Amino acid sequence: MQFTEEQHQTLKKAIQHWEAQQLISTATAETLRKSYQVAPSRKRFDWKNLSFIAFFFSIACIVLATVLFLLDDWLMNFISSVLGASDFTKFLLFTVLATLTFAGGVYRRKHHPLQRYSNEALLIFGAIFIAFALTYLSEFLLMENGHFPIFVGVATLIYGGLAIYLRSQLMWGLAVSALAVWYGTETSYRAHWEPYFWGMNFPLRYVIFGGLLLLGSLLINKSPRTQVFHSITYYSGIIIGLSSLWLLSIFGNHGSLSTWNEVSQLHFLYGAFLLALGAVGAILWGLKHQERLTVEIGIVFLLMDIYTRYFEYGWENLHRVVFFAILATSFWLIGKKAENLWNKIDRNNQSNVI
Repeated sequence: MQFTEEQHQTLKKAIQHWEAQQLISTATAETLRKSYQVAPSRKRFDWKNLSFIAFFFSIACIVLATVLFLLDDWLMNFISSVLGASDFTKFLLFTVLATLTFAGGVYRRKHHPLQRYSNEALLIFGAIFIAFALTYLSEFLLMENGHFPIFVGVATLIYGGLAIYLRSQLMWGLAVSALAVWYGTETSYRAHWEPYFWGMNFPLRYVIFGGLLLLGSLLINKSPRTQVFHSITYYSGIIIGLSSLWLLSIFGNHGSLSTWNEVSQLHFLYGAFLLALGAVGAILWGLKHQERLTVEIGIVFLLMDIYTRYFEYGWENLHRVVFFAILATSFWLIGKKAENLWNKIDRNNQSNVI
């Protein structure tokens, strides 16, 4: 019996759940896994994977926009002048707004389950109100010049708890993004806001953070209550880790642009090698475990690595005509290879139908 890739992923998760709940034995689960085959995908473009990547960056941008808003003194002073209340009163006000918003979100999810995007929008506003509430609480406690990253950590715990309670992947994405912000601010606070923390700049720190997320995804996948968040945590770890390796391949472990400008890019070849190693590892892992999105992410970062090195070493050393001619040829070869691959898949699909 053959299943599509999407059906295979659903069936695989179902078997894992049944096995974890001891509804079937390990031997039966293994027999079920071997009882079917995965048919080649007929889709030319995986819109589901695109939606996940867009979703990931959307959540990250929402968190970043909220953080930048909270750090903007003029906007915060404007809100303070409009509300005209003490910091503690504003904390209570935004706490009530967050509670009402989440209550409305829960109600709509129960009575209007098909209106998914509008329901999730309420959760986003609730998360923003929580961020405002914690900000004013930190100001009430006079923590803006102290250990304020602790409030980002509290927001992370709140978002994570709500995600588990509501089984909301959106809230889990916010929790992961808030955790990334907490990690950066906490390490900077521990380093007294100097460029290095334990000898590591930001890109190197977030390489470790990406690895920790990947390890966390393994633990998350073991619990039935959190298995639904495995994919978000897993792919967030891959994207953050590879993105940080890409930045490391450009800037190395330098903490300022002045010192970076004094060093040749050849000194950062170790970063390019690590990025290539990570990207190839993601491709091989995805192929082995039939995780198409992992393969696609690995391919994207491998190409980013190659073209970044090309721009770094070719821009100053090649004539502009030669530079862009080589660039155009390489893109044409990649497109031709991709076209041949899709045609091969189509022929295989047609033969399977016949």
